Amino acid sequence: MVQNTKSKILSIDEQIQKLKEKRNREVAKLERSAGKKFIESFNLEDKSSEEIQVFIEGLKEKFVPVESEMSTGEFTNEQSDKQA
Repeated sequence: MVQNTKSKILSIDEQIQKLKEKRNREVAKLERSAGKKFIESFNLEDKSSEEIQVFIEGLKEKFVPVESEMSTGEFTNEQSDKQA
């Protein structure tokens, strides 16, 4: 009985490990796919990795603050004008 329980636990642990590995593979596949689509969408195929990083940082500077302002209920002047 004890051996049977240990065997089941080991089997479940192995299944969990396999699922974690599968999840990691799927996440990596998604990241590659999304990255490829991003690079193609912005015509960055000919750019170096450093140039792509600079481009991404530029996007973050433009769009991340806007999202955080919107989530706190603040509006930019353009958004305030639309609300009036």
